Amino acid sequence: MTEKRSGRPPKYTEAQVLEGIEIVERGGAIPTGDTVKKAMCIHLDVAGGINAQSLDKEVQRLLKQREQQRRENLIGALPADARDAVKEIGALVESAVLGHLGEQFGSLKMLSGKKIAELKTDLGNQREQIRELLTRIDGKDAEIADLEGKNHDLKQRLDARNTEVAALKARLSELERDEDFRARMIEVMKETLGHHAISDEKSPPVHA
Repeated sequence: MTEKRSGRPPKYTEAQVLEGIEIVERGGAIPTGDTVKKAMCIHLDVAGGINAQSLDKEVQRLLKQREQQRRENLIGALPADARDAVKEIGALVESAVLGHLGEQFGSLKMLSGKKIAELKTDLGNQREQIRELLTRIDGKDAEIADLEGKNHDLKQRLDARNTEVAALKARLSELERDEDFRARMIEVMKETLGHHAISDEKSPPVHA
């Protein structure tokens, strides 16, 4: 039975393709689209306008179908005991393979569960470390803010002390200026008094 094709119908039948395959195989060649086309055109009077690529797909399908039928015929020719033994062997193989796969799957599942638990533990530890670091950062921020506040207070106190010192220095300069002035006044007075004393000594006595 040929495959249904869309578009233009093929210029050959399934029977012609099968016969072309047999002709190619009798000649010792491998059935392909090209070899079967040549055989069909020469021996079966099929028109030469065949698409070799489309024909090759049909050839491969028929070869696969023929091989499958051959294997089914061979299996059907086996004794019932042989077929039962094969089924039993197949069941044992299936059981062994499934058991092995089950053990492997169980081991992998256990291993993956252990790995997941370890990863969760590591993740929990990392989160705890992050929380501790954030707490320490918050504490440092508070310390910095406190130090900044103290620094501001100290700066104000220092400014006040500097102002006080400047005022004291100004007062001291003023006192020093007053002291110098007083000292000069005393000197002037001493000089004045000294001149008067000398003048009195040089003046003649007044007689009555």
